[in-house]
Amino acid sequence: MFNGFSDETFEFFMAIGFNNNREFFQENHDWYLRSVRQPALALAESLSESIEKMDPDMERRPNRVVSRINRDIRFSNDKSPYRDYIWLAFRRPEVESGVALSAYFDMSCDGASYGLGFYRDNRPLMNAFRRRLAAEPEEFLAIWRALSPEFVLHANAYKRMAVPDTLPPEARPWYPLKGFYVQKDLRDFALIKSPALAEEIQQGFEKLIPLYRCLSQLKCEEGGNV
Repeated sequence: MFNGFSDETFEFFMAIGFNNNREFFQENHDWYLRSVRQPALALAESLSESIEKMDPDMERRPNRVVSRINRDIRFSNDKSPYRDYIWLAFRRPEVESGVALSAYFDMSCDGASYGLGFYRDNRPLMNAFRRRLAAEPEEFLAIWRALSPEFVLHANAYKRMAVPDTLPPEARPWYPLKGFYVQKDLRDFALIKSPALAEEIQQGFEKLIPLYRCLSQLKCEEGGNV
């Protein structure tokens, strides 16, 4: 059962940020398990039903959903061995993680957030999305208007892509996207440290279902940009 994160969670993130080394982590492994890993696994379990409603083919097993604290430093300029944050990512397991349309939650010392999207460019999906948006903009905008009071669009867009003049102004920022995520930030630390956090994310994920289905049902198009 998810009972919320705690002051110890944020204290651990701060501590590992200042003491990012193997010796400190090994000495405080129980602290990490108790305050970070175990509540994150419990949160993932509590969100399983909402994710199943979104897409029953998404990975929901907590051990596969919750990120590891160890960083892969082989190809990174930052050689810090541990993360000072954690995330949960729900996606179809057969799709490469960076381009998979994922529902997620993340948390650090600064607070938490959750949303839907992908963090690497997905040209085939966005080509299909552009065609759909140009053909039926109001259908998509109805979905986005229901979300926009709570969720913010974080966009990675082509700078020189021509946008059809026929698109409504609200749809124009979406047309040139390479990738994106829509996110709701949580800065209410009392909520994050409460069991009510699970209910907040459950309700948010269910609001995101129409957007997920709109995108996941598109027939991806390879080749150049539309």
